Amino acid sequence: MAGLISTVSFAGWCLGRALAISLCHSCDAGAGTVPNEGQLHWQRKGKALSPSQPSWAAAAPAEVEMTAYVLLAYLSQPQVSSADMGTASRIVRWLSKQQNPYGGFASTQDTVVALQALAKYAALTYGSNGDLVVTVTSSMGTVQDFVLNNSNRLVVQQAALPELPGLYGVRARGQGCALVQLTLRYNVPPPPSTGTFDLRVETEPRECRGDASTRFHLVLRARYTGERPATNMVVIEAKLPSGYIPDKSSMVELKRQKLVKKVEVEPDQVTIYLDQLTKEEQTFTFATTQDFPVRNLQPATVTLYDYYETGDRVDVAYSAPCSSEHDGQNF
Repeated sequence: MAGLISTVSFAGWCLGRALAISLCHSCDAGAGTVPNEGQLHWQRKGKALSPSQPSWAAAAPAEVEMTAYVLLAYLSQPQVSSADMGTASRIVRWLSKQQNPYGGFASTQDTVVALQALAKYAALTYGSNGDLVVTVTSSMGTVQDFVLNNSNRLVVQQAALPELPGLYGVRARGQGCALVQLTLRYNVPPPPSTGTFDLRVETEPRECRGDASTRFHLVLRARYTGERPATNMVVIEAKLPSGYIPDKSSMVELKRQKLVKKVEVEPDQVTIYLDQLTKEEQTFTFATTQDFPVRNLQPATVTLYDYYETGDRVDVAYSAPCSSEHDGQNF
């Protein structure tokens, strides 16, 4: 488990990633316009956060994109009034809370629109003055002083938290505006399936025979089981067991398969973008080859999710044929 705290100055003398910040609570309930504690966003009917979800749970990409378009509309008027800027600042506070540790959001599309809207807000609220110090403290004393001024206002500063779990405080002094973000990373088993998708993962061959230790096919069988006739664009992220890499020739064949829109290949993962999924099961197959042998080979995970509804997802673990476990499992 690792913790990281970062800070950057930004729009209004606030720029950096072109955000304004308020460390408040997330919005949940209602439809259409949702105001809450100095924040404002828009969401579709029936898409409020579940009571079981934590207050800091990120919104769906569609909500982020919708709210960003509203912000653009407010800021694109010939004359933006002070009242409009007040409303815009509430929208910006909500959008900033949805941003991930890498500066983006849940998907490519909502990231593009949100950053465009936030950059426009930054341009309209830009100020040349600003000088402040953000201090992070713990029970052991000062952890880090982040000094923010004109010379480093575009620089993201980071520091590792020395003790986890731990109680930390943040204090700012001076003039200006800063985004402070805490990132906590840890590994957990795949979450339970939401029941929106049915995903089965198989290997060919299923058993360790012949050349299965050096090459095998991964067979993905997927279908949509939700209430809609079909999904939006769907993403399959297939991680490979340690020591295995995608077979290049099979990637060419995979790109030609029905519904496949795009394929991204990394040394340890294949990401497949599909136009959609329906109630009819679709099969996608590609080969993997052993790059180097690994002892005590552990299962890998395949994740399937709706591109615009990332909460609609399923995770399945599978094992290579020549490991101690062979069958895909739903979690």
